[in-house]
Amino acid sequence: MPETQQPAFDAPIAGQSLTAEVGARPWQNPAQYSTVEDAIEWYLDRFDNDDMIPELLSVIESGVSLATMANSMQLSAVMQGIHSVDVGILVAPVIIEMLKYLAEQTDTEYVIGDEKENTDMPSDALIQSAINKLKKQQGDDKVEEDTSIMEEEEVTPEPSGLMARRA
Repeated sequence: MPETQQPAFDAPIAGQSLTAEVGARPWQNPAQYSTVEDAIEWYLDRFDNDDMIPELLSVIESGVSLATMANSMQLSAVMQGIHSVDVGILVAPVIIEMLKYLAEQTDTEYVIGDEKENTDMPSDALIQSAINKLKKQQGDDKVEEDTSIMEEEEVTPEPSGLMARRA
């Protein structure tokens, strides 16, 4: 006989996280550092910690981008009430430069995070936009014929893998 699951009465109530007193959370109070210069000094002190440097280097070596690391560091500081969100956004490029300097001093390969993929094919959205512009410029009949020809020319890849059917 299947056992019926009893409701959990010790679970949080829906919306309970929205009922905390105003000012009870660190980010709801005035920040410790309200200027960009003060926040940068706070980060410099953190980077001066010898215990933190090997951890940062191991994360950089694992391939996490410096931009991702900087964003997570500044977001964590905002949540702790160290500085405000706007100061964090202004400090993020400085944090990236600090991480870059640290990686270069230890000959660690790094990824900044603003590299874009180099593709020669235009995106599907760009192709569709061009087709729509053509439809407006020319008659809809001619363009529909051209797009149907393009759709017929599409090559579907052969199924492969363990469960693919064999001919």
